[in-house]
Amino acid sequence: MTKKELLPATIMAVLIVYCLKDIGGDFVGVGIPKLIGVAVVFIVHKLKHNMLLSVFSGTAVYMLILYLMKIM
Repeated sequence: MTKKELLPATIMAVLIVYCLKDIGGDFVGVGIPKLIGVAVVFIVHKLKHNMLLSVFSGTAVYMLILYLMKIM
C-alpha cells in the first residue's frame, strides 16, 4: 500500500476518533447523533468511494439531527 492509498483511510480514522472522543457524558444527546453521522459516512463511502462526499454527507446528517433535536 502506497502513501497515497493509505492517507485517506488514516484521515477517516483520525476524524472518527476525534468525533467520538467525548460521547461518554451525554450519550443520548451527543452520542447517538454522532454514531448516526459516523454510520452515514461509512455507508456513503462504501457505496460511492468518495471521501469528500462521505464527510459532507455525514456532517449534514449530524447537523440535521442536532437541529431536529433542538426544535423538539
